[in-house]
Amino acid sequence: MLILRSLLAPLPALLFCALAFQGLAAPAAECRDLPSGTAPAAEHVASLRWPAGTITTRFENLEGLILVEGRLGGTGVRDTTGLLALDTGAGYLALDAALSRGLGITDATPTTDAAGAIEIAPRPLPRLGLGELELQSVTPVLTVDAEIVRRATDRPVLGLLGANLFERFVLVIDYREEWIAMIPGMKSRAPASSSEAAASSRAALAGVMSTRAMAVAFRLVGDGKVLVRARVSNPRPPRKSAWLTLIVDTGATKTVLFESALESLAPRGDEWPRLRGLSAPTLIGEARASIARIPEMEVRGDRGDVRQRNLDVAVIESQLAALLSGAAGEPVHGLLGYSFLKHYRLWIDFPLRTMWLDPLPPAWDHRELEYCHVGLQIERRGGAATVAAVADSSPAAREGIAVGDELVAVDGEASRGVDIASLSLRLEGEPGTHVSLTLRRGTLERTCRLVRRRLL
Repeated sequence: MLILRSLLAPLPALLFCALAFQGLAAPAAECRDLPSGTAPAAEHVASLRWPAGTITTRFENLEGLILVEGRLGGTGVRDTTGLLALDTGAGYLALDAALSRGLGITDATPTTDAAGAIEIAPRPLPRLGLGELELQSVTPVLTVDAEIVRRATDRPVLGLLGANLFERFVLVIDYREEWIAMIPGMKSRAPASSSEAAASSRAALAGVMSTRAMAVAFRLVGDGKVLVRARVSNPRPPRKSAWLTLIVDTGATKTVLFESALESLAPRGDEWPRLRGLSAPTLIGEARASIARIPEMEVRGDRGDVRQRNLDVAVIESQLAALLSGAAGEPVHGLLGYSFLKHYRLWIDFPLRTMWLDPLPPAWDHRELEYCHVGLQIERRGGAATVAAVADSSPAAREGIAVGDELVAVDGEASRGVDIASLSLRLEGEPGTHVSLTLRRGTLERTCRLVRRRLL
C-alpha cells in the first residue's frame, strides 16, 4: 500500500498498499487510444443489469484509496466491524497485528520493534463479511502494523483486502460513484491465448459492461500480484522507454515508478518536471519520493495500447522494489495506481486474467489546484496534525517549516478535530493567494503567512 498524501496535503497521497510477502505460492474487444477529454461517459450504476449472484457494496474513495466496511469474526469473540482498504497490490488479507491477536488467529504480542514486520497468522480467520459476501475460514492471513495506514488516512483502518480474496470473481470498481461489484467468474477451460480470454470475458460481461471497455491481459504471479506491461514517454529521444512491468495496485493513490528502474529503462526520466522532497508511507516504512509529470503513459492492451497523457506519477526510492520483485519472481518496476486508473471503470476478471478499462467522463476527478499550495504533507500523530514532509523549494521550506512541526491552525481555525483530508485541502488554492499557518515546535509557537504557488 502506498499513500502519497494528496489526501494529506494535496501533495500526492501515496499510500503503498503493495504488500510484498515472499514464501507463499500463488493461488491456484478492441483496445484503442482515447485521450483525456474525449472519452464517452460510462453508464450509471442504476442502469446496469448485473448477472445473477453479483454482490455490490459502497465504499469511500479517499483520494483513490478504497475504504470498505467489513466484518471480521474471530474465535470466541463478537464480530468486529470496521474499515478495510481494498488493495490488489496485497496478495492476501492483511490485518493489524494487535487486532489479529484479539481475534484469536495469532498469539504473537505486537511490539514497537515489530514495526514494518509482516507475518503469517498461524490460524485462519473464521469469518469475513463484505456487504452480502460471506467468506469462511479465510487463509492465509498476514499480520501487519496498520498504524501507518491510520496515520496517513486519518481513518481507523483495520487492514487490507488483497487480490486473493477475489480470485473467483470479476471485481468491478467505479471510483466516481464509489461502489464495487463482485461478479461470479465464468471459466470453463483455460483460454488458448489472451485474445481468446478477452473474447470469453467480453461475452460473459456483455449485458453489463459497455462496448467501449478496452482489454488488458494480465498475469497473476507470486502471492497474487496482478502484472501488466506499460511504458512512458521520454523528454528526449528515444521517444519511448523500454517496457515496464507494473503491479495493478488499487492501494496506491498515485501510479508509481521505482527510481532504480528508471535509471536503466527510462534514462531520460530525470528530465521530467519534478516536485521533490516528499515522503511516501509504505507498510515497510517511509520512502523518499518525488512527483513527476509524464507526457504520456501507455498500458499494453490486447488489441492496442491504452494511453493517458499529462500523467502525474510518484517516483520513489525504497526497498519495496526489491521486495515486490522477490514476491513476483521477476523484476517489478512500479505500480499502476489511482492517477491512471481513476479515468476508467475498472473490471478485473481474475478467472480469465483480463482487465477492462471502461472510460469514465473526462475530468470527473480533475483537481486543477492540486499542486498549487504551500508544500506540506501532513499526517495524524497522537491526535495532532503533524508535518510529515516539506517539498523542496516550496513556500513552506523557505519559511523554515520542518518535519515534526505540529500544524496548530490554518487561517486561525484549530486543526485538532478537523479531518486531515479536509485540513489539507485548505492548504491549496489559487497561485498568489495567502494562507496563515500556526505551527508549534516543542514549546514554541509561531504564525506565518505563506503565498501559495504552483509547484508542478
